[in-house]
Amino acid sequence: MKGFGADKSSGPPARCTYSSVSGGGDSPNRLDLGGSRSLVGILFPWTRVEMTKDMICKGTISALVGVLLGIVSSLIVNCTLVEISVSSFFSVYLGIVFITVGAVILWRINVNADGASQGRRLQLTFFAGLIVFSGVLCFLLKRNWFVGLHAIFKVPLYTVLGVSVAFALTFSLVDVVNYLFSFFQSSVAKPLVESREQAYMVLFFTLVMGGVFGFIFGLMDVEDEMQYQIKLALLREQQFCYPLGAIIGGLAGFSNEVLRQAEQRVRYCSTEFDEDI
Repeated sequence: MKGFGADKSSGPPARCTYSSVSGGGDSPNRLDLGGSRSLVGILFPWTRVEMTKDMICKGTISALVGVLLGIVSSLIVNCTLVEISVSSFFSVYLGIVFITVGAVILWRINVNADGASQGRRLQLTFFAGLIVFSGVLCFLLKRNWFVGLHAIFKVPLYTVLGVSVAFALTFSLVDVVNYLFSFFQSSVAKPLVESREQAYMVLFFTLVMGGVFGFIFGLMDVEDEMQYQIKLALLREQQFCYPLGAIIGGLAGFSNEVLRQAEQRVRYCSTEFDEDI
């Protein structure tokens, strides 16, 4: 990614290398981005970045947006899991969509085999396989097939299905937010989610969110309730999922904005005039 983890020999001048180590530079307010490629640095960038008032303000706004999107995602994912369990038409439809999307991703991986690293190909292949497997689950999770089945068997299936639904939903929401955000900025403005680190961060929180929603859904046996009790069971489940969705969405929104602001600072320093030239 541009700016993060760059080679020191080709990086910005020393005076522009932000560092949180005391005594490590001229300026008292600096950012340590050298270790931001670590898992903690990507998921919780504020642990490696010295916060400013502007960053806290923008991060708070992004966190509030993330809270809203997390709650919306909670509602959509759980309603989708209910429909997959009780509606044959919806389960077949979503199963076909998942299998088609997974097959397209696998096809694109093979077509662009030379343009991606081995690690990235393995990651994409894993998620494509997960999506295809979720499509197969949509055909298997018929309500009358799984009634009375112990939670230890249902929870893993709904967890995988929740991850796939959340994965598709979250990245669709990210595309929509980027598209809407572009109307309020200039043509050269940076999207809200663009870099590899931001994508990995969103992916991680998406997996956690989908897994948690699917786990709770299967554990509370929402799909086993009678038709007139499903709404009550869903409302009971949402009492747990809404707060979790809000927390995960808020963390993701705040982390994304911190990564975005930190990268902008690195880009600014990398293009600053060098007195040695």
